[in-house]
Amino acid sequence: MTQPKDDKWVAVLCLVGAMLGYGCVPVFLRFFIQSEKMDFWSVNAARYSVAAIFWSPAVFVLLKRQRQAGAAAGRSVWRAALVPTAVNLFGQATYGAAPVYASAPTIGFVIRLSFLFAMIFGFLFIAEERPLAARPVFVVGAALSLGGVVALFLGQLRAEGTASLPGLAILLASTIGWGAYAVSVRKWMAPYPVRLGFGVISLYTSAGLILLALVFGRPSTLAPLSGGMWLVLILSGLIGVTLAHVMYYRGIHRLGPVVASGMLMATPFVTYAGAALALGETLAPAQFAGGITVVAGGVLLVVAKGQVERRLAKQAELDKRRPGSTLA
Repeated sequence: MTQPKDDKWVAVLCLVGAMLGYGCVPVFLRFFIQSEKMDFWSVNAARYSVAAIFWSPAVFVLLKRQRQAGAAAGRSVWRAALVPTAVNLFGQATYGAAPVYASAPTIGFVIRLSFLFAMIFGFLFIAEERPLAARPVFVVGAALSLGGVVALFLGQLRAEGTASLPGLAILLASTIGWGAYAVSVRKWMAPYPVRLGFGVISLYTSAGLILLALVFGRPSTLAPLSGGMWLVLILSGLIGVTLAHVMYYRGIHRLGPVVASGMLMATPFVTYAGAALALGETLAPAQFAGGITVVAGGVLLVVAKGQVERRLAKQAELDKRRPGSTLA
């Protein structure tokens, strides 16, 4: 079934919302761990539990509706969510540890390398993503995006020296996880409503993060927090997990994981703005130039996706008009 053209722009707007939400996360994490001396395992568990609590009513309502309608998908969503949850748990654990070693801007830019892994996993496992590889606009957009990230990465390394290497290694592991996560959501969760899919994954993931916090963390570090600090912690979970993930899901389902990851290349600008205001960090001219390159590459990726969609739509119309076609 052909999707409405307006739905494409809704997906783009959802990705913009996800970009804003994700851009705030490194600033929040850096603040909690460096300024408030919180345990990152416990921060991870608390923030993701906000999403689980928020979406759990929707999960059970949607499951009930699907059972009443006799839909089998509602009964298997718990099994379908296992692979994305495992990938998500790995990404969350490594991402949550990064602020111990790296600054918020470093996290914001280096994590965009997840685009590389989303592209690799997408081409390997999702057939409809492969035509993008043959489009010159896509090739140029991918090269610009990756080249801009490399420039930003080298700038951070020169600024911080070898002391940043442990954090960068953790971030590299996290980028692999996020790249695989984008593809796993599209491959395993596409048949399910966005709220149901993320709700189930958030329940699984929060349970896993709580277990990790109990085993490796120090949950007692959260006990002395003031009411205001708890409010900030909950707000960070709502912005960076609860809402951003669902909007990201919508963008993945409509535009695909490769293009969705490409559009999110602009996220570091949000991180830098938040870091400048809250942490006193600024953007160097060379890094700004690299960021502009990343944004330009992301725009070209959307153009490439549009070219492929138009070509497929024309081909479908020709097939429909062909004599003897069963679609006519």
